[in-house]
Amino acid sequence: MKRKKIVCLGDSLTYGFPYGPQASWVTHAAKNDNFDLGNAGINGDIMEGMAARFDRDVLGKKPQAVIILGGTNDAFCGDITIPMTVLSLRKMLGYAADHHIVPVIGLPIPIDDTWADPKLERLCQEYCQISAACGALLLDFRRAFIDPETGKMNDKLYVDGVHPNLPGYRVMGEVATCFLMAAFDCG
Repeated sequence: MKRKKIVCLGDSLTYGFPYGPQASWVTHAAKNDNFDLGNAGINGDIMEGMAARFDRDVLGKKPQAVIILGGTNDAFCGDITIPMTVLSLRKMLGYAADHHIVPVIGLPIPIDDTWADPKLERLCQEYCQISAACGALLLDFRRAFIDPETGKMNDKLYVDGVHPNLPGYRVMGEVATCFLMAAFDCG
């Protein structure tokens, strides 16, 4: 069986900050022999930046699918509005469709910031609506980082309230692997 080539486009959550790509969820998920995953995460990137590098980092690799995981840095930037972030996502979904690449929208994990997390939560709601409207797949990293008993973020999975620690990246890798196995019928 041929391995599915997938580019993982994102920010520091994809890159694997603060540990580096070797600790990232992408590396954990890439241990599955069904997938050839490429890490195109750049620390500090915003959705507009991801859209600007989509040609180089995604189309240039000729993948069957792209996982777009972003919005956390947008949530921290006061001058980036939700409509601006959504516009960048829609551009990337259009690029993927134009090149017959299966788009996967990743839901970012919650963050420990009372100002930025509500904006990130609204972005995730927008991502869900966009996914439902256009048929893009939705990869929910967020749910795994919320304690089911308290409904709050599970701070045992974070190094700094924004980025996962090593166990957190493993959890993200497990979520991605389970999702990809089901989405691409590799079970």
